Amino acid sequence: MSDAGTPAVLRSPAFRRLLGLVRHYRGRILLAMLFMVLSGVATGAIAYLIKPVLDRIFIDRNASMLLWLPLGIVLVYAIKGSADYLQAITLARVEEEVLRGLRERLFAHTLHLPLRVLIDSSHGSTLSRMSLDLTLLQQGLSVLARFFLSTFQIIALMAVVFYMSWSLALISFITLPIAFYPLIRFGQKLRQRGQRQQEQMGQIMEQFSQSLRGAEVIKSQGSEDFEARRFSDQARHYFDLMMQIARIQKATVPIMEMIAALGIALIIYLGGSQVVDNAMTTGAFFSFLTALGMIYEPLRQLSSAHNQLQQGLSAADRLFGWLDQPAETSAPAPTSRPWGSWRCHDLRLDLGGDTILRGLDITLPPLSTTAIVGPSGGGKTSLVRVMLGLLPPSGGDITVADRSIRDLPAEDYRAYFSFVAQEPVLFTGTALSNIAYADPQPDAARAEAAARQAHAWDFLVALGGLEMMIKGHGGNLSGGQRQRLAIARALYLDRPVLILDEATSNLDSESEERIAETLSALHGRKTILIVAHRPRTTRLADQIIRLEDGRIVTEARESRTG
Repeated sequence: MSDAGTPAVLRSPAFRRLLGLVRHYRGRILLAMLFMVLSGVATGAIAYLIKPVLDRIFIDRNASMLLWLPLGIVLVYAIKGSADYLQAITLARVEEEVLRGLRERLFAHTLHLPLRVLIDSSHGSTLSRMSLDLTLLQQGLSVLARFFLSTFQIIALMAVVFYMSWSLALISFITLPIAFYPLIRFGQKLRQRGQRQQEQMGQIMEQFSQSLRGAEVIKSQGSEDFEARRFSDQARHYFDLMMQIARIQKATVPIMEMIAALGIALIIYLGGSQVVDNAMTTGAFFSFLTALGMIYEPLRQLSSAHNQLQQGLSAADRLFGWLDQPAETSAPAPTSRPWGSWRCHDLRLDLGGDTILRGLDITLPPLSTTAIVGPSGGGKTSLVRVMLGLLPPSGGDITVADRSIRDLPAEDYRAYFSFVAQEPVLFTGTALSNIAYADPQPDAARAEAAARQAHAWDFLVALGGLEMMIKGHGGNLSGGQRQRLAIARALYLDRPVLILDEATSNLDSESEERIAETLSALHGRKTILIVAHRPRTTRLADQIIRLEDGRIVTEARESRTG
């Protein structure tokens, strides 16, 4: 079937994908539509009852109708109100379940996207998808119900209008195509501006996120006013855009009202002439006029629903575009593979058009300790990300036990490593849940042993032990305490390879010395990679590799001391 006569909004790929999401709930949707039909019929009955009320009571002065007609009106309104409530609550459940599924899918998909995608996307833009885009989509789903309800009400009222006078009905509906023109035209403009609105909100969220992360720098430099002015510029751009959207939305209603007023004025003249000529009863004319007037409200709601649906579809385009990005897939092997020598040959990494790592040849023998040193920006963290399997190399090959990692599922490969980043990452919850992170059955004894190894147990005992609550990002702990908890988490995992990326940089000398003792005790039991500057840590290494500008400058093997 051709789509030539289908409204553009219904031909939208985003709209069709939304329909695919709600198809699972078609039973509830059909039930809700049944209630909508009932509401539409009741709406038409309200307009129809104007005729017997005027003709039987006020003109014929029929006293027997004084009881039955008012009761009939009350009954019709009761039916309409009940039907409206039942369809609304039924569709609200469908709407919330669809949004819950999308929210969960969006979060899970974001976590499974390659790290390269997350690096290239700003935090603000990603957060905007979880906030503004989902809100706009929720509004779009909400108005779909109003769209169909208004349609059924218009059909019922049109039936009353044609029943009362088909000739006047034909004349009055000449204005309908004119009334729908601004609806379509304004909807197109809203769709375009809706995309810009989401982009602008992403920039605002990014600015806000950066300011929160850099609060210490901002306050120490006294740059609060500078940041406020930068945010004010972003907010002003968003304000201007929202005013453009508001002008389009608010102009739709008065334009349609003016068109409707012209049609009603014409009908009053023509219908009044028929009443004067006794070609139509007063009750029939007022019933016709009431039904025609009542059509305006669902027609206005259709206009509003169309505008909001356009913004919702614009948000859906962004959400589906994000979800359509290929995620990392991995199927763990049925049996684990032993760790062996890790080697990279002619390893190269390109990011953002720049070459970060250039032709590296490195061998990490099993159960050895290796230190990676070098100036900032030399490629140390990038090498760690490649080694962890977070960034795929742009060239060269990596092998574990003489087997290319291309033949290893990503989950299997990453399961070799426990990792401690330079900036420790902690989650809201207890110390136990952080040390035993993602363990469905945390082992308190094992967590305590890991905390003792990481020299975190002394301060944990003073603060409540493993049950102490940790605020978001570990805000109630010092930098060194956060780092020791992160190290304890890595030790709790007890994986073959331990990687520390400047993990002792936030520790005091005494704590760093104790961590060095822990690493010394682990020597020969694990393969250890240390990214560090200080001699206290690098002295533990069997080999030291110096990176500068993505290249190996020197590689030395030393006898361990201390």
